[in-house]
Amino acid sequence: MDLDTLLSPVTVPEFLDRYFGRSFLHIPGTAGKFAALVSEDPLSILAHNLERTLEAPVRITQPADSVGPNCLGRDRILLQIGGHSDCKIHSNEAEPPVWQAPIAQGDALYIPRGWSLDAAPAGHQINIDIENPNGADLLAWLLKYLKREDAFQPDIPRFADPATKADYVTSLRRKVVQFLRAPGLLEKYRRETNLNAQPRHAAGVPWTADAPGEQSIAFLTPRKIRIKRGDHETILLVAMGKRLGFPQEAAPLLHYLSDHAPVPVEEFYRAFEGDFDRAELSDLLAALSKDGIIGLRKPGSV
Repeated sequence: MDLDTLLSPVTVPEFLDRYFGRSFLHIPGTAGKFAALVSEDPLSILAHNLERTLEAPVRITQPADSVGPNCLGRDRILLQIGGHSDCKIHSNEAEPPVWQAPIAQGDALYIPRGWSLDAAPAGHQINIDIENPNGADLLAWLLKYLKREDAFQPDIPRFADPATKADYVTSLRRKVVQFLRAPGLLEKYRRETNLNAQPRHAAGVPWTADAPGEQSIAFLTPRKIRIKRGDHETILLVAMGKRLGFPQEAAPLLHYLSDHAPVPVEEFYRAFEGDFDRAELSDLLAALSKDGIIGLRKPGSV
């Protein structure tokens, strides 16, 4: 299951544009919508898929037994797996609820960080907490660049006169402001953190050459991979802080996986049976699996 399925009939672009970080959303569902999520394996795959889409760590937990308004420190998606629950949502704890209704089996709620949820856990629920990066994370990332600047190399003048101390702090402040004003800073942060993100969820098993054709090849990377040209003979796959080189002939294979995964093993073989033999395709998948890029999933688990 992925975010598209979880949010349906709301689309992911609509969710990100209208609701994410802005307003709550109630998504009515059908009784069996989340039936597969009673198993630990689909929960790991769900968390992995959400992280790839939302570009943030995701934690799945069971609700606590406490009742009463609970101000959320993280964005949350609540899934009603079974039974039903009475819920109230407050945009501020001191205000009347902005929404109050029972949620039924198959329903989902999205509640932004800072809003309050008052729900009596009944039936079977799971919470999906989204750990969106904040300003402190941006500054922590920026620190590695600031450390290289000349202004940050001198010792702190702890015993100097007030004027010297003031000059020292001013020089640091100017350099920090200069970095924060750099065009495209947030996009650079997003790109670097995504390419260096490490896996947190077991969302597949290693590739084997005798894998059944109905099993699916899936990316295990916590973010989308990046494929770019190395030199005139190689192509690079960048993910999880790794830069993996492959012959240029592998480019269509990598792009196919990037566009279609998770894809059944047999379907992948058929797509390239006129250009590569199965041993060559298996060798590529083995190399990707060895570096933790791809893995296998059972039919129906994607």
